[in-house]
Amino acid sequence: MPQVHLDTIPILDAYRENGECPLCTLEDALEKQFLDVALGGAMMEPDTRVMTNEKGFCARHFSLMYGAQNRLSLALMTHTHLKDVMASLQKEEAALKKAMEAEKKRNPVARAASSATKSSPFYKQLEALSAHAEGRSDTCFICERMESTMARYLETLCHLYKKDESFRATFAASKGVCLRHYPRLLRAAARCLSGATQMEFVQTLLDLQRSNLQRVEKDLEWFTLKFDYRNQDKPWGESKDAVERTLNKLQGRVIPSDSGTK
Repeated sequence: MPQVHLDTIPILDAYRENGECPLCTLEDALEKQFLDVALGGAMMEPDTRVMTNEKGFCARHFSLMYGAQNRLSLALMTHTHLKDVMASLQKEEAALKKAMEAEKKRNPVARAASSATKSSPFYKQLEALSAHAEGRSDTCFICERMESTMARYLETLCHLYKKDESFRATFAASKGVCLRHYPRLLRAAARCLSGATQMEFVQTLLDLQRSNLQRVEKDLEWFTLKFDYRNQDKPWGESKDAVERTLNKLQGRVIPSDSGTK
């Protein structure tokens, strides 16, 4: 069961902001929270350090942490993570060197005729090292914690829709979500709702997405038309931030929330 009492407050707060995507609003808040965890006092807790040593951080979150100007915390955490990466690479590299030596000792005639095939220990270990190195750069402590919490939020959102009439009205009056979160919300409905409630939720979401994409498209079109001298004295309406809102609607969190756009 979703943790209704813990999770409903941030969900309701995000919907009250009435932005282009409440789920992006939730992600923004989570990202700030977990950045604080990574660079704050929790960074020195053994359990957290084990996880940051193992998972590391993606390029985006390394960049955000660097921008936070807490360079000592970042250096301490990155140092132990780097040592963990080096140790794991050394293990795989040693296995590859062993396979290379074995390959060199093969009969020269046979080696000239067949070289190292995909079934050879050398080739397999080469692939193993490549995959391991990729794996060490593909994980992120913050991304994984955000993903886990967002999955729980989606379950709670569906639970709210099912149980809370006022939230159903809030949901129906919202601006939908960005296209990155749209399939996640559809899948959450398939997983967490059923029967008439599921059908109602999906229909409401379909209508929201269509009407709000049309709204953004019209705003964006008027933004472009305002550069025609014949329209220069006409009011901007809602189109002044149409570019920012469209980018966020298409991909989510392209333009930071503190830039003044919603």
